[in-house]
Amino acid sequence: MTPWEDLADYWRGLGELQVYETMTEQLDVPCLVLTPDDPWIEPNGFSIDQERYLAYALATSSTAPAAQRQLHVLLHFMRHNLPEGWAFVSAGPPAQRDHQGITYMAAETRLTFNQCTGGDPYEGASSS
Repeated sequence: MTPWEDLADYWRGLGELQVYETMTEQLDVPCLVLTPDDPWIEPNGFSIDQERYLAYALATSSTAPAAQRQLHVLLHFMRHNLPEGWAFVSAGPPAQRDHQGITYMAAETRLTFNQCTGGDPYEGASSS
């Protein structure tokens, strides 16, 4: 499994929360969506790679105050429920985002993942 798949599974295991491992055509909100950030992967010395990710918290934008409250809950869920190797960097303000013709309220969170690789983590693995 990849780091983002592991994180999505971890969060799903903590409650009845929809977590997407990448952008998808249809979103069931409220939800979290994980995507790579820029730069995605950087060497961090001593065989440790640092990977950067964005985690979007999404809520319906039917009423701004309710959506903002839901985003606040989701951001704190992410902040306080990160497994080993993951770190919370920052969260941005709520903003309206359009996806597949639907407008959502969203907040972007920056996360990092550090992993001691000792080399290529996929070396010798089958491609699936």
